[in-house]
Amino acid sequence: MSMIAYIGFNFPIKRNEGDVEHEYEVDYVCPDAEHLNIVKQKHFTTPYIFEILQFANPIWELTDYNKAYSPHNYEKSKKNFLDLCHSLKELLPKGDICEIYICWDGEENEDLEVELKINLNDLQIEAIEIYEKCFIRVEN
Repeated sequence: MSMIAYIGFNFPIKRNEGDVEHEYEVDYVCPDAEHLNIVKQKHFTTPYIFEILQFANPIWELTDYNKAYSPHNYEKSKKNFLDLCHSLKELLPKGDICEIYICWDGEENEDLEVELKINLNDLQIEAIEIYEKCFIRVEN
């Protein structure tokens, strides 16, 4: 099993395949059409769903546990999350939202454990903890 980070928008976007500036990639999600439909119906209000393909330090490692016991990995995940937020600030029109949902592959139908709201114009990064079964509403 692997962790999946879904991201939903109110508009279609182009994939950033091959973008070496970022430590993540937004791609069309298609690991399993059934899982996609479940996550879309159960968790998202946005119609266009993609997957955040993450590289060395995924955003779901942005936890107080890692902050205390693996600060090096916490800082890398924090940098990746800030990079993602910067990209979203440029991508999302003012007043629009996107949604992020993180879960283990195959657990898309399970209930949320954490729900966060993040405003890109007032990002309180030190207060953010991202775990599995975490839903994040990102506002611009």
